[in-house]
Amino acid sequence: MTQQIIHAVPPVVVGVDVGGTKIAASLVDAKGRLFGHIRYPTDISGPEATLDSIAYTVNKVIHEVGISRGDVQAVGLGIPGLVDPYNGIGIASVNLNWNNVPVKEGLETRLGFPCSIENDVKAAALGETRYGAGIGKQNLVFMTIGTGVAAAVILEKKLYRGSNGMAGEIGHTVIEQSGPLCKCGGHGCLEALVSGPAIAARAAKKIQSGRPTILNNISGKRVKELTARAVFSAAARGDAVALETIKEVSQYLAIAIQFMALAYDPQVIVLGGGVPQAGKPFLDPVLLSLDRLAKESWVIRKIFTPRFVQVTKLRTDIGVLGAAALVATN
Repeated sequence: MTQQIIHAVPPVVVGVDVGGTKIAASLVDAKGRLFGHIRYPTDISGPEATLDSIAYTVNKVIHEVGISRGDVQAVGLGIPGLVDPYNGIGIASVNLNWNNVPVKEGLETRLGFPCSIENDVKAAALGETRYGAGIGKQNLVFMTIGTGVAAAVILEKKLYRGSNGMAGEIGHTVIEQSGPLCKCGGHGCLEALVSGPAIAARAAKKIQSGRPTILNNISGKRVKELTARAVFSAAARGDAVALETIKEVSQYLAIAIQFMALAYDPQVIVLGGGVPQAGKPFLDPVLLSLDRLAKESWVIRKIFTPRFVQVTKLRTDIGVLGAAALVATN
C-alpha cells in the first residue's frame, strides 16, 4: 500500500513549546495538523542566548518542512513561569532564569514574524479548546500534573486570568494542613500531594516502612530513584503498595477537581502532563474517588459524569498546539 504524504497547506503558524531543557516546535495548519517536529536544547546561559536558541528552532522547522517563509503567519510561544502576554514580556521564569525579558520584541527582531507569548499551561488550555476535548465547548478547565501542578480556565471560549493572573493556580491550594512541605513554603499543597515526585515520595515512604512490594525491584532497590511511572507500572501488576499509593493520591486529586468544578462550572476538565499519561491506572482511581463524592452529594452529582474528566488526547503535542492556538486565526 502506498503511504499518503500530506503536505502543509498555507497559511500555517509555528507553535513553540519552551522548556528549561528543550524547545519543541512544529508548523501547524488550520486543521491542527502538525508538520515537522524539532527539538533543540534550551540555552539558558543568558536571556539573549535563550532567545537565539528559540529563533534557531523556529527557523530550523520552517526549513525542514520546506515551506516558504511568506506562508508563515505568526509564531506562538508557551513559556513556563509568569508572563505579560499583552506586552510580550517574560516576567519571571525559574526554569529559564528570566527576569523581565522582552521576548516578543527580541524574537520579532530575530525572526521577522509576529510573535505572541503566554504561560505554557494557559496556552495548553487554549490548545485543548481549539484542537482537543474543548472543541464545540464554551467552558473548560485544563489541569497539568507532572513535576508541578497547575490549571488554566477557559470561560466563554476566552482565557480567564483573574485579577492577578493567578486564576487556576490550584497547585498551591492547601488540601491537607499537616501534609508534606511544598516548594512554595506551604504544607499540604496539592502539588506536594499529587505531583509526580509526590507520588514517588509517598510510595518510597511505604517501602521504607518495610512493606513487601515489587517496587524494590523496579527501582533497583534505590528508593530515592523511584518514579511515579514505576509506581503506576507496579499498580498495573497488582502491587498492593502501589495501588494504595495511587488510591490515596486519587482522593486528593478528586477533591481538587471538585473545587475547580464548583468554582467554574466547566463542561469538561482535561488532565495533561506526565502523570495522567499513565492512562487507566491513573484515571480509573480518580474517577472512582469522584464517583464516591457524587454519591454523597447531590451538588457533585449534578456536575459529574464519566466524561466530565478526561485525559488529553493531544498527549505530548499539547504544548506545541497550545502555542499555535495563541496565533491561529482560521
